[in-house]
Amino acid sequence: MSFLFMDFEASGLEPAWDVPLQAAYVETDSDLRPVRETVLRARLPAYVVPSPDALLVTGLDPYRIEAAPLSQLELMRAVAGILDAASPATILGYSNLKYDEELQRHSAFRTLLPPYATSMPGLARADVLTMLRAVAMLAPDTITIPVTPQGKPTMQLGPVCRANGIAFDEADAHDALNDVHATIALFRLLRERAPTIIAAMMANAHKSGPAGLLARPEPLGLGLFNRMIPIGGIMPTPGNASSWAVADLTVDPTYLDAPPEELGEMLFANGERPIRLVKTNAQPILLPWEMAAPAARGEVPPDRELQTRLARIRGHACFRDNLAIALAGRFAGKEPSPWPDDSLYSGGFIGRDDAITSRRWHEVEWDQRVRLGRELLGDVRLKAFANRWAWLEAPGELSAAEREKGAAWFDHRLDTRDDVPWLTRPAARERIAALKAGAGPGDLARVRQLDAIERWIAGRGKPLSCAA
Repeated sequence: MSFLFMDFEASGLEPAWDVPLQAAYVETDSDLRPVRETVLRARLPAYVVPSPDALLVTGLDPYRIEAAPLSQLELMRAVAGILDAASPATILGYSNLKYDEELQRHSAFRTLLPPYATSMPGLARADVLTMLRAVAMLAPDTITIPVTPQGKPTMQLGPVCRANGIAFDEADAHDALNDVHATIALFRLLRERAPTIIAAMMANAHKSGPAGLLARPEPLGLGLFNRMIPIGGIMPTPGNASSWAVADLTVDPTYLDAPPEELGEMLFANGERPIRLVKTNAQPILLPWEMAAPAARGEVPPDRELQTRLARIRGHACFRDNLAIALAGRFAGKEPSPWPDDSLYSGGFIGRDDAITSRRWHEVEWDQRVRLGRELLGDVRLKAFANRWAWLEAPGELSAAEREKGAAWFDHRLDTRDDVPWLTRPAARERIAALKAGAGPGDLARVRQLDAIERWIAGRGKPLSCAA
């Protein structure tokens, strides 16, 4: 199987509200020899206000962003093509499952493309940061984890690479392609120094691996932030087979007769958590207990006691019934987001008819896209996105009432002072003022960059097509 390494640089850290500005993909063979690489750069949609902090970190010049060759629609269509062509492959990145994958999902969703493309048959997903954490816990002598000037361990890509002899200048960081090449080099090093651990973790890159482990009758090891704990699989979550309830076997299961309400509270308790949820599709650090035990901390019961506790938990029918009720109701009463951008997970899966219409939407000209959005799209979220893109890209195809409605949405999106989950221009100006206030005498270049960002944000307005 081949590997597809990826990295995004984006307008901010909120996948539901920010967008990718750079995307880099490097496909390799099983020996990590590069086969092809692709770098994509996209313009910022007119309705998105970028995070000043993100622009400072990445060094992205907002005026260069405007000159990028691709629109967001073109960028995400290209990404969809790369994913489709790469299968079968394992997709890897650095902290990609927590951020880049989420950004890809939400961006595909907003551009009427399949949001779960990386979970389709033929593709698996792995995270080099997760594997680094596993190696650091289980084979600490094989890898150097650097410390900050404040004496705290750090797993940032650049410092980890340099601490382990991988050339990666800080000036090269936060460029998507440079980050991908550094990730490949670090993955190669981990495979060479800890092959058994990496092989076990790569077996967890597809959800079938962790699901198979959790179905076993013996204890397993689950990696938390910096330690392993003994756990046992209990059951998949009703309605979501990729989420498993597991029991922390260091905790005596005196809770087996607890009602569903108490069991539900245990799932999200602070401190000791007798029952946890494990995502089988997010490459958990999940290993046989005999392999994980050396990285456990504190008092751990003997193996025989762990097995006894797991047998009691699995054999208690009333507990399993009550836990199923608690799991099924854990989101009961939660209000869905009123904003389509933030409704990927709360609005349900996209239906077959809407998926077909969305695919057709990308194949036709704007006059037909507008008709498809009006007449055939049934999912209100997709309809909102289709209307948005039509207003931004082809307002002449809309009625006067539709253009007026789009203009009102755009003005609210950029300049509202309501308490909203996205970044507005007023909020960005306040953040820039705070960053300037905290600047020191040696931060003149940083202040000049903030001045440029402030001028650029202030000049953001309606797209030329819409203003005309």
